[in-house]
Formats: sequence, C-alpha cells, structure tokens
Amino acid sequence: MKKVSIYRPTSVNEAMQILTEHGPSAAVYAGGTDLLIRLKNRLEQAPSYLVDIKKIDNLRYIKEDAQGGVEIGAATKLAEMADSALLQNRYPMLVEAINKISSPELRNASTLGGDLLQEVWCQYLRGGYSCWRNGGYMCYGAIGDNSYYHSAMGGRLCYAVYPGDAATALIPFDARAKLATPQGVKELSIEQLVPGDMMVDGRIQSHVLRFNEILTSVVIPAPKANLRASFEKLRPRGVWDFAMASLALAVQTKDGKSIDDSRVVFGGISGKPYRETAVEAFLKGKALSAELGEQAVAVALTGAAPLKYNATKVDMAKGLLMSGLARVSA
Repeated sequence: MKKVSIYRPTSVNEAMQILTEHGPSAAVYAGGTDLLIRLKNRLEQAPSYLVDIKKIDNLRYIKEDAQGGVEIGAATKLAEMADSALLQNRYPMLVEAINKISSPELRNASTLGGDLLQEVWCQYLRGGYSCWRNGGYMCYGAIGDNSYYHSAMGGRLCYAVYPGDAATALIPFDARAKLATPQGVKELSIEQLVPGDMMVDGRIQSHVLRFNEILTSVVIPAPKANLRASFEKLRPRGVWDFAMASLALAVQTKDGKSIDDSRVVFGGISGKPYRETAVEAFLKGKALSAELGEQAVAVALTGAAPLKYNATKVDMAKGLLMSGLARVSA
C-alpha cells in the first residue's frame, strides 16, 4: 500500500489548515472504504497525507432542523441513516436507497460524505492504467470493455459512471450540501456538488470540492405534501455491486392523482446523477395511471449516446422508469 502520514485534527478549522498546507496531496479520511482501496491500488491521485476527521465533534448526527427538514452530518454512517426512525418516517425512499448500497458490513463503515464524494470504480482506473484520472491522457473505458462501469449518456475526458446511490436519492428531495471552506460556509445543491467529470485543482473528479474544503452536512427540506417516491436499482448481485442502472423518482400531486411536480433522476448510466428534465416536463399535469410508464418511456433518455458494449443500460433505465411510475401510481 502507498505510504501515508496521518493527521488527527480536533476541529474542522484545524483540518482545513492541514489540507491547505499539503494541497491536493492530502485528503479527508472518515469511513475509508473507498480511500483505502485507492491507496492499495497506488492510484496517481491517491493522497500521501490523510486528515482523519472521525474525532471532530458535530460531523456525525441526524437531527431535525428549525424548518421541519432534516440535517445529516457528513461523517454519519450509512447504517445509522438506514436505522434512523426520523429518516424512515420523513424520507422512506432515501432509506430504501441507502439499504441498497453495497453490503451491511460496508454500510457500517461507510459515511454519507464518503458515498457522495467517492472515486469512480472504472476497472481501468482501479487496475492502474494511465488514464485521465490516473495521470495519463486517454480514457480506456471509451475504447475497451465499457459494459458495466461506463456512461451510456456520453462524456468528456472520462466516461466512467458516477457510482454513488445517495446523491441520486437525495436530488429528488432538493437536498443541499454544506461545505466548510477557508472563505466560510458554502452551500450547494447536490446536483451542483456532483456535476461529474470536472477538472478541479488540476485533477479530474466527479465533485467540485476543492482540496482544502470539507463537506460537513447534507440538509433535506421538509417533505412536501402529497409526495410519492420510489427507488429502483439493477445490479448483477443483490449486495456489493454498483448499479447497472438506478432510478430515484418523486412525484407531487395536487389531488392524489394529477402530477403537479416531479423529479426523475437516473444513476449508473452517466458521469453524474442524471436528472431527466424531459420526463419531468412530460409528467406535469398528467394523471397517475398504470399506462403512464409506457408513455413516459417514449420521451426518456432521447439524448443517450451508448458506447460499444453498454446500450443495454439505456433499456434498463427505461424499464426502471416504468416500474417506478407503476409503484407511485399504485
């Protein structure tokens, strides 16, 4: 494993100072389920300095906020989210999604922040190929085996899919992320936090967090009235595997049947959680029905640009849209 030095700050400000001192060669360490694998793989972008934030107060919690929403500390374990009665009551779709992340053992170690900010799991990157994310100048996924870990919706430099489920499930609730920065607190929507395939501080990553910034919490607004939501996920095995395709769907109705607003977010098919605004526009004003899924599929993912081996991802995503709309219509 790559040799590292570990710091154990006791405050967010101290952690930011250490990150600033070491620049992009340092990284935050919380659950470590992704970070330690990157170190074992000796990836070019793997850090040399770890800033362990596990002992910092006020980063691990689930609490109701003053506006009736819920705030979740970035160091909160995924298992704690899945077991939270508050989240189960307010946002059952989110809990459903969290329970489908990896395995029970890893959910006991993995944090919300780690799931949101994890590195892509492209087999070429993890295998040490000299790709864009590993110090090289090409994307092997664009020309090699791209059946599982790569985008069916196009890309730029890197075609690897964004792997996290938490972001996909949080976007339909209009959740926001709070960041501690040297300039003060910054707040972004989850969509803004993980726009996919960005050049930040001289390296490609799926999120916009700079080297000296720390994700501190996620805030979910109070649940909307008459909201129905579902999370669907297809993967080769029932545990561990990342999504071949997933869908987080939320519809808000006026009278229990007519759709007033919706969020349709696909995971596993793009370099970011892919919000399908064309379907959202189509659904507005429509009545929930058993036939609605077949109609919505006709306008879904028309901009798909699958690679040589992954066109099936588009079909999977459309199938999830049909099953998701069937669930919220029942």
